[in-house]
Amino acid sequence: MGLMPLLAFAVAAALGWLLTPLAIRLAWATDFLDQPAARKLHAAATPLLGGLAVFLASLLGWLATQPVRAESAREAGALLAGAAVAMAWGLWDDRFGMGVPLKLAGQGIAAAILLAGRAPDLGLPDPVELVLTIVALVALMNAVNFLDNMNGMVAGMAGIALLGFATGSLARGATGTAAAQLALAGACAGFLPWNFPRARIFLGDAGSLFLGYSLGASAVLAVSAAPPGITRIGPLFMLAYPAFDLIFVVVNRLREGRPVQQGGRDHSNHRLSSVIQCPKRTVILLWFVTAALCASGLVVQNLSRPMVPALLLSALWTGLFLWTGRRLSSVPIAPPPRPTT
Repeated sequence: MGLMPLLAFAVAAALGWLLTPLAIRLAWATDFLDQPAARKLHAAATPLLGGLAVFLASLLGWLATQPVRAESAREAGALLAGAAVAMAWGLWDDRFGMGVPLKLAGQGIAAAILLAGRAPDLGLPDPVELVLTIVALVALMNAVNFLDNMNGMVAGMAGIALLGFATGSLARGATGTAAAQLALAGACAGFLPWNFPRARIFLGDAGSLFLGYSLGASAVLAVSAAPPGITRIGPLFMLAYPAFDLIFVVVNRLREGRPVQQGGRDHSNHRLSSVIQCPKRTVILLWFVTAALCASGLVVQNLSRPMVPALLLSALWTGLFLWTGRRLSSVPIAPPPRPTT
C-alpha cells in the first residue's frame, strides 16, 4: 500500500520524460507556439504543449498504479477532473486566445468541480465559504500562471509543493490523493529536463493553470481534512510564494499606475534575477524557498501542539516576505532581452 504512491511518482516521471518530446513535435505540427515578445525572455518560437504532456503523464501514472477505492474516486478524482478542465481551458487560450471574463469563468468551473466533491468547513455560512474558496482558487491559479515567466520556475516549484502536500496526505491516510499528488510531482520532474535550464518547450497557460489548480485543490483537501484550529494554516505555507508574488505585483502596479492584468517583467523573481544576475540561480533559489515553506507547513500540520511553532513560523515568513518585498520594490524593472540570432 505504501509503495503504490511512490510507484505513481516513478511511472509519471518516466512518462513525462517520454511524452514531452512527442508534445514538442505535436506543437510544431499544430502551431501551438509561443512567439517572441518584448516582455518575454525567449527570442524564438517555442512549443506550448508542455502542460498537456505533464497532465497525461500524471493521469496515466496515477491510473496505472491505483486500485479503484472510494477515497481515491472521491478526492483524487475531483482533483484530476478539475485539473482537466483547467488544462483544456488553457489549451484553448494558448491556441486561440481568450478574454479575461471567459478565462475567469473556466477557472471558476474548475474550482466548482472540486468543491462539489469536497468543500472546506471554515465555520462560515455555506454561500460565503463557497465564494471565498472559489475566489482563492482562481487567484492562486492566476498567481501560478503569472509566475510561469522563467524556465523551470513553475514546474519545479509545483513539483516540490506537491511532494509536500503528498507527504501530508500520506500522514492522514489518504493514499489515493497522495498518489495523485505524487503522480503530478513526478510528471513535473520528467518534464523539467526539457524545460530547464534551456527550454525546448513551455508549459503554456494550459500547464500553469492546471498546476495552479492542482496546488489550490491540494490545499483545500488538506484544510478540509485537518481538525479545526491552527493546524489548518499548515497547507497555506506551501502556497506562500505564489501568493506573495501576486500581492507584490498588484501592489507595485497599483502604486505606479500601471494596469494590473498586463504582463510584464516586474515580478519578484524578475527583480531577484536582476540582483543575482542569473535566471538559473534565481529559479534554483526559489525552489529551495518553496521546499523550506513546505517543511514549515508540515511542521505545523504534524505537531501535537502546533500553536507556538505556527505563530513563530508565521511571524518569521511574514517578516521575511515583507522585507524582501520592500527591497525588491526598489530594484528597477529589467529591460527586455535583446534578440539573439
